[in-house]
Amino acid sequence: MAIPVDAGRPGDVWRLRADDRPVRIIERYEQTVAFRPDAEPAHSGYGIGPRDWGHTLQRFRGGLERLYAGDRAHVYVPETEVYILQIANYEYYASGKGWVAWRTGQPPTSEFADGGLFFDPASEWNLDGELVHRPFPMLDDGATVADSHGRKWTFTAPFWFTGEDGRRETPAWPLVVPGDDERTRRLHGISDADQKSEWIARSGVAPDVFDLELPDW
Repeated sequence: MAIPVDAGRPGDVWRLRADDRPVRIIERYEQTVAFRPDAEPAHSGYGIGPRDWGHTLQRFRGGLERLYAGDRAHVYVPETEVYILQIANYEYYASGKGWVAWRTGQPPTSEFADGGLFFDPASEWNLDGELVHRPFPMLDDGATVADSHGRKWTFTAPFWFTGEDGRRETPAWPLVVPGDDERTRRLHGISDADQKSEWIARSGVAPDVFDLELPDW
């Protein structure tokens, strides 16, 4: 089942996978491969070069070593956990946007050079998966909360609270979601520090990755 791009938000950790998809190898040398899925027109095709393997989820069943032009092969996505840094606009995707993500345990770089992923999960072949962790899951991005002093704050995923004066700070706990007793009850059972600690354990990186300036798409 396709994953809508809007199903994700910054801070999410997703576990992704895709079943085998039959392809025909068009060209193959060293760590470069060009291929065409059997289900697509003859003039279509995809290519993965030696610098691209860190930026794609797809892998070839059995590896590349024994594949040559003209061979049939199977492309799949091994079970992979990623964390989302950003939902970025991109006019060339059908949805107009995509996930900027990294594999868990792998810190990003501002140059996007070491394993960064950018994709629309709904159009990424037969990609499937599930959300395995989300900081502050009881709060929608942009939700308004009030702290123990009555100050109002706007929540921005994954961790940030902005006061009415425009400053990003940590509110005084416990927090209240006005008009929503159930979300308030769930908020009372957690803290800002707890959410960040749990995210570090799940993602394998520190929350300061969200302060990184990423390239425009």
